[in-house]
Amino acid sequence: MSTMHPDPLVAPRRGRLIVGAMLISTFMAAVEVTVISTAMPTIVGQLGGFNLFTWAFGVYLLGQAVTTPIYGRLADQYGRKRVYIGSVAVFLLGSLLCGFAWSMASLIAFRAIQGIGGGGLIPLATTIIADVSSPADRPRALGYVSGIWGISAIIGPLLGSFFVGTLGWPFVFWVNLPIGLLTTILVARLLHEPVSTRQHAPIDVTGAMLLALGVGAVMAVLVQHESFSLPVLAALLAFGLAALAGFAQREQRSATPILPLHLWGNPLILAANLSGLACGALMIGATAFLPSWIQGVLGQSALVAGFVLGVLTVSWTTASMSLSRVLNRLAYRPVALTGSLALLTGAAALLLLRPGQGAGWIITACALLGVGLGLHSLVFNVAVQSSVAQHDRGRATSLFFFSRMIGQAVGAAAFGGVLNAGLVAAGPAAHDAVRDLVEPASRVALPAAELARLTGALAHALHGVFTLAAGIAAVALLIVFLVPRRARLPRDG
Repeated sequence: MSTMHPDPLVAPRRGRLIVGAMLISTFMAAVEVTVISTAMPTIVGQLGGFNLFTWAFGVYLLGQAVTTPIYGRLADQYGRKRVYIGSVAVFLLGSLLCGFAWSMASLIAFRAIQGIGGGGLIPLATTIIADVSSPADRPRALGYVSGIWGISAIIGPLLGSFFVGTLGWPFVFWVNLPIGLLTTILVARLLHEPVSTRQHAPIDVTGAMLLALGVGAVMAVLVQHESFSLPVLAALLAFGLAALAGFAQREQRSATPILPLHLWGNPLILAANLSGLACGALMIGATAFLPSWIQGVLGQSALVAGFVLGVLTVSWTTASMSLSRVLNRLAYRPVALTGSLALLTGAAALLLLRPGQGAGWIITACALLGVGLGLHSLVFNVAVQSSVAQHDRGRATSLFFFSRMIGQAVGAAAFGGVLNAGLVAAGPAAHDAVRDLVEPASRVALPAAELARLTGALAHALHGVFTLAAGIAAVALLIVFLVPRRARLPRDG
């Protein structure tokens, strides 16, 4: 029985064009992060629902996480091209609907659709790049993916600031439409795949639903624990744990599990996925919550918030691109250890933030976090793709990104719960009052004493977020020691 996969002997010119198409796809996903993060305070200011804004990130990430392993299995069975185009189509539908949101609740619902489509974007793009690149060129090609994050870090905040100030916040979602259409056309024309002779195993939709319900219920407990009663929290937690237990049972009995359990026995893949969980949480902690500090505590603009996040992304890019040139000669563990130390130092720097400080200290912290995330992302991505057979590459890659997205989703919930708890402690009306801090016109109208009180309350709540981030960074450091000491990229590819 033969397996279906893209022709590894792709003509060099066509291969470069395919890689270019995947870089465009990565740009779309990267711009989504930088534009949305800096625009969210403005969106909250207009739509309301500050206590729910974490869900605008969390539900998107949950949709991504649950569908990512499904996309990986579908891509291994039905081909990268068709599955990738389907993923982009759903993502663009969600993007279109998000721009028409009339409340925070409707935005959250449409972000769920966007996340279901977004689950295939980066995993399938990196899988396709791996398929059309030689093993020796794979680190360099994946380094280009990180380079796109740097470009988007510069363009994304500028686009976000322009859209928020001129055309309106819906365009931070609608900017995806022309980019997505372009990458779809390029993939449809350039990526050729042989006819499959492999049996198509069924997809466990029930298992996917159990996973989504289980993780979603646990997220609800983390985010809303200050607003729900104890019986409701207990019921939600019991339901979530029961759903996850049911999912685990199905995975053990299924001949075609959603998560490829046999891959977890590889210590390198185990370490990579645990690192993905920790780094995913740290990533959302920075991108989703630092703009609230910059705009709400410091009173800076969305453009300044975008610039600060851009520093994180550019440092991520620089570290990844530099590593991609020498990773063939290095063992994985020292690289990951260096990244973990940068993460821990950057997270510790966030703990020292105070309301009166300028943006310089945050920029330093973001630069360190970016270096750490860049080193972790590239070394473990290459390690995963180089340690499995080609027919398992789609599932292994998707499992890695699944772990990172689950880390982002649960991290968004945990950080959001800490933030909500800190604001509730400041008074019952703190959530609505803090909204005035991120709207320039409302902020100017606040009396000096009230401005100082609200700023202090938000800073205190965010300090709890940064404390949790530092703890997660410490865990990421410990995970590195699971990496086999001599593990490295095979010299023969």
